[in-house]
Amino acid sequence: MATPRYLTAQKISLLVLTRLYCTSSLPYSATIPVLSFILSNNLPSAPSSARPQRSNISSQQDTCFSIDAFEDVLQEHPSNMPGRTLLDLFLKHMWEMNSFDALHALFDSILDLVTPPPHAQWTKRLAGLASSGVDMVVSEMGLRAGDDMYEIAYGNLQEDQEEGAGMSLNDLDRILDFQLDRLQRLGDRVPGDMKSQLRNMVKSSGIVHRQAHLVQFFDAWKAGDYTSAFDNLHRYYDYAMQTREKIHYQYALLHMAILQADFGCFGEAIAAINETIATARENQDMTCLSFSLSWLNHMAKAYPKQMRGAGYMSMLGTERDALAFLKAKAKETKMYSLLCASLLNEAKLSLATGDSIPRALEHIYQSSHLNIKENVNSYGSQMLLTGTFYQRLGIPHLANIHYELLLDCYSHSCPIEERLRAIARRAFVTSQSGRYGEAIMMLEAVDSSVYKSLKFYQFLILCIGLIKLRRAIRRSDWSTSTYLLETLKPTASPSTPTLDPELSFLQHDTYIEYLISTSQFPLAYQCISLLAQSLKEDNADIQQRVSVLLMQAELWRKAGKPERGFSVALRAASVSFRARLASSLWSAVGCLGAILNTLGECREARRLVETVLPQALEGADTMLTGTLYSHLADSYMGLANPTALTVSTSNAGSHPPSTPRAGELTSNRSRVANIAKAELYVDRARECFQKAAYLDGECEQLMKKAIIAKLRGDEKVAEEWAMRHNSVWDEGYGSQDV
Repeated sequence: MATPRYLTAQKISLLVLTRLYCTSSLPYSATIPVLSFILSNNLPSAPSSARPQRSNISSQQDTCFSIDAFEDVLQEHPSNMPGRTLLDLFLKHMWEMNSFDALHALFDSILDLVTPPPHAQWTKRLAGLASSGVDMVVSEMGLRAGDDMYEIAYGNLQEDQEEGAGMSLNDLDRILDFQLDRLQRLGDRVPGDMKSQLRNMVKSSGIVHRQAHLVQFFDAWKAGDYTSAFDNLHRYYDYAMQTREKIHYQYALLHMAILQADFGCFGEAIAAINETIATARENQDMTCLSFSLSWLNHMAKAYPKQMRGAGYMSMLGTERDALAFLKAKAKETKMYSLLCASLLNEAKLSLATGDSIPRALEHIYQSSHLNIKENVNSYGSQMLLTGTFYQRLGIPHLANIHYELLLDCYSHSCPIEERLRAIARRAFVTSQSGRYGEAIMMLEAVDSSVYKSLKFYQFLILCIGLIKLRRAIRRSDWSTSTYLLETLKPTASPSTPTLDPELSFLQHDTYIEYLISTSQFPLAYQCISLLAQSLKEDNADIQQRVSVLLMQAELWRKAGKPERGFSVALRAASVSFRARLASSLWSAVGCLGAILNTLGECREARRLVETVLPQALEGADTMLTGTLYSHLADSYMGLANPTALTVSTSNAGSHPPSTPRAGELTSNRSRVANIAKAELYVDRARECFQKAAYLDGECEQLMKKAIIAKLRGDEKVAEEWAMRHNSVWDEGYGSQDV
């Protein structure tokens, strides 16, 4: 027997309870609980804006609730019958439904519910009402299970009926809509036990459900099963064409475009989204139209080269024009979710182009106001952008707080992708302070259910691999680095589609760091040039372009041509200062200081490094802090004029001491003070490099300690520092593992 369209035992029970409420005098204490129970199980929840306007089921509703739900509401309230509760009264009315005739009488009396009731005359006790069974006529006729008449009426209503047969098609549609909302809004996959329950429910209905195809499509898509995803999407499309429901046709096209883009077929995606836009305009569906334009604008920003290669030409002009158009349409149609997303995109654009920081913060606060006022519930993207904002300003601990706030307070309402991105960013911030093991544990502690999605699984594996690769490079573990690069090495062309645009740049950055660390300067220069050209063509984020400038300056310095790196580092510092890229500014100034030290301009180098060092200490980047301390120590050693100190030390034992002149005394005191400061900063640099697990940097500082001791004439101490250098190198190199 097919699932009834609406009539179920739960719905009949609610109708009986409604009649009881209208025809009986209930105590005041029971009025609000009973009404709340009736309304909560009848009113649909708000529709989703990413699909056709249909009712959904909220997380608090259960369309298959049992009699226990009625007991919880009614058993604690007394009725107007002495010694009886409302539950007893409700059960009395339920047992009076002892035939189909009584059931039809209940339906016929529905109109009486809106008229003032006559008072009930209680002449019978509850006991004995159920003695005749569920149907009084069956009992009078002597029918039993197995009789033809009995099987026609009750044959498919036995206790061993299959799961889902007790609900209506309306309930099943609401459950499927709820699953669609979870799949689309949060990115969840259907759990295994729920999948089997849904399969049984759909099977028991005996008809084809449009939403069932869409649920299977999303589940297959999240699992990376593109073949099944296409099959189910085509079934959804065929259903829309057979029923001539064009509103479903345009949403099928929209999902097709998103799936094609995820698969890397941008030409097919553009064709599908153009058809979606045309159909939405024809049907005057502003929700679908605005969502399609917003998605198209996002794809043009995330994959500019691929979209241009597929023949895409923006129909809304520049990105600012497109955002202005989307904001205007969102305000007209009161699509607050689109308006909130457009404001966040404007803030992203301001940060990416290096525009006014206050303006970007203003857009973020406007989006936050909409979140609170209109209950948009887009806190995840807002927290991620706020964290990025503070990280660029050089305040990583505030960025970390916002990532933790997302995970602790808003994880239940955020898509899985946003939660994973927050975890990954926390891990990268943690790795900056040298806690690589803790960062990897953060990523590995993610719930195993996330691995059901191929995209999320690859995202986590890539993040873990990049942290391990950076740790291996810092430890000079070249065998492990080579092994990891077999899977983490970026493609030859930066324009090739990657798993995640944000991680693509990190791949190139880490690979170039490996090439520079292993002195493969020609190949590093080639990779930097290719990356810089690609970022320029795509009008990429200004922070990424500044990072490429810093790579070039560091390459020229390591290659022994600091003069060519000076202008590049100066340009990086200038752009970073205008765009308020604090971490990039500190790195650029440190690179300028190192170049000036090489050119003999130690006093100017010291002034530059001392200016940014206090701010860099707040950033908690131990690698950057150690590098700045090392450059500052080199500046003080240059100011100490070690050549003169060597001459005076070598002549100390061959000639008797003479009374120094006033100028020489002042000069000697200055040298001693500069050397003492240099040694102090060498020690601090060594501590930072030790925390960052940077083996080369730590050994370099130990060698500087040995040189300083030798310049002072203390050969024994110099030998001890040299032996310490060898032991640290051997210990660090011997403890390396894959």
